Amino acid sequence: MAVRLASIRTIFGIDLRTLALFRVLLSLWILIDLFMRTRDLVAHYTDAGVMPRSVQIEHLYATTWSFHLANGSAWFQALLFIVAGLAALALMLGWRTRLMTVISWALLLSLQNRNTFILSGEDNLALMLLFWAMFLPLGARYSIDAALSRRPVFTGNTYCTIATAALLLQGMSMYFFSALLKTHPIWTQDGTAVYYALQLDYLVTPFALWFRQFEGLLTGLTFYVYLLELVGPILIFSPLFHRTFRTVLMLAFITMHLSFALFLEIGFFPFISIIMNLTFMPGWMWDRLARLLPARADRPVAIWFDRGCDFCEKTCQILKVFLFLPATPVRPAQDDAEIGAELEARNSWVLTIGNDRHFKFDALSRLVAISPVLFPLGTLLGLKVFRKPGDRFYDWVGRNRSSFSRVTAFALPWRDRPPRFGAVTQMLAAAAFVFVTVQNISTIPASGLTLPAQFVGVRQALGLYQNWTMFAPYPEMTSPWPVIEGELADGTMADVYNGRTGLGDFEKPEIVSQRYANYRWRKFLSNLEDQSYEDEPQVLSLNYARYLCRSWPDSVANVAALSNFVIYFQIERTPSPGDRKTVETRQVWNHDCFG
Repeated sequence: MAVRLASIRTIFGIDLRTLALFRVLLSLWILIDLFMRTRDLVAHYTDAGVMPRSVQIEHLYATTWSFHLANGSAWFQALLFIVAGLAALALMLGWRTRLMTVISWALLLSLQNRNTFILSGEDNLALMLLFWAMFLPLGARYSIDAALSRRPVFTGNTYCTIATAALLLQGMSMYFFSALLKTHPIWTQDGTAVYYALQLDYLVTPFALWFRQFEGLLTGLTFYVYLLELVGPILIFSPLFHRTFRTVLMLAFITMHLSFALFLEIGFFPFISIIMNLTFMPGWMWDRLARLLPARADRPVAIWFDRGCDFCEKTCQILKVFLFLPATPVRPAQDDAEIGAELEARNSWVLTIGNDRHFKFDALSRLVAISPVLFPLGTLLGLKVFRKPGDRFYDWVGRNRSSFSRVTAFALPWRDRPPRFGAVTQMLAAAAFVFVTVQNISTIPASGLTLPAQFVGVRQALGLYQNWTMFAPYPEMTSPWPVIEGELADGTMADVYNGRTGLGDFEKPEIVSQRYANYRWRKFLSNLEDQSYEDEPQVLSLNYARYLCRSWPDSVANVAALSNFVIYFQIERTPSPGDRKTVETRQVWNHDCFG
């Protein structure tokens, strides 16, 4: 029996429904990232924090840019956060999708360049995914743009271009080049890399503290992760047994990242990585899911609106898209004399289910109830408690529909010319993919490739940095945590790091990773500790110390001002399997708040 090979379109194409899922999840990640960053808005993004603009600018390449560096005030940063959040919400809904993708990418790059000392691989990957998203029709399905499109560009769900290939290859290059950088014998021979990774107490979760007792499993996991990263990116594009390889490997990568989330305090890196892996979700999976969804109506359904009311028609089209009812017709009520008369008499749109007719808010609750996905919400809306306020709200909208029509004519225009992703877009995507591939190859020491200054300038301007050193060439061998002990102006001792009076606590915490407020503070303080070994100005220590002096009054009320303190790090060194850990106290900075 002949073996069928998958076509190029199958291997490098992405289903348009998958792109819609990618759009929604990527927008969700942006919103979560912004929300998490707001906790430290002053500390991380203003001149009153740990990274004044003058300091950050000194550490940026000449072509690096950031809107966030235009002003060091908290209100300005908050304003940019709000704009980024609104753009992400619009992107999630698929409103002016391409424009919102560009704005979201620009604001994310700008935000990351505001404080580069708190960034991790999560930020790099998210920025790259947003970059490739600009070349793709993310709004072709399940979007406001799709609902208002008079001339749909895509009749089927299969979509294959240079940009889809670039996005898929970008995702797998993260694993492949990470594996090539894992050159130490603990990955390739000894099988102890996961053991060393889970000994980093400042980074691991309570679950990892328990799990690391199973050293035999850790050896197997080491070889599993290494081989999956090395071989998986190749087999996932295999034309032979394509469906099997793609399904198994996509699930393998996703479960690997779920395991990372269980073991390591690495922020939302597992989430953004899972989003990237879901871009490999093929069309047949969507078709199968559609067949599994229950049919909520056993009779023909139609939505009827008042002809000439643009707002009414647009609302019906948007509901049709977001309730996952693509086959439901939307028609002018005047096309049917009887239904048209009822619309006039009741001053309401009409929903017909078989011979039954529903009006006003009841029509909305019934329509939601027949959605194959959102039907539980329809059951909720159908409760008696919502009927009267729902009808009153509908009547208010009806009385003001001329105003809503004027607003939607500007904000939600019909799209007669949807954005196209033609030859120019694909040429730019191809050039960008060659660019990032060269960047990836340059990270391999054996390549001997040195990037010219012009190349680096373009890379920094567009945020196309690639260096996937996840535990490569081997995991860290030390686990640091901070202790900051000082003295107040009245002579009282202060535990500055924990914001309280008393001596600093040099004892090892039961869960070291919880000594850090969050993963961005962990990254900043880790960079601070790393810089302390270098023979250069200790700008991170200096500016962190100045921030501590300024923020002390907010940490502890009704005590004297902070006078001086010393920043220490407890450094726990990871021993070879079977040996005991040792802890060293390192003094990295001595600071006088009045000096």
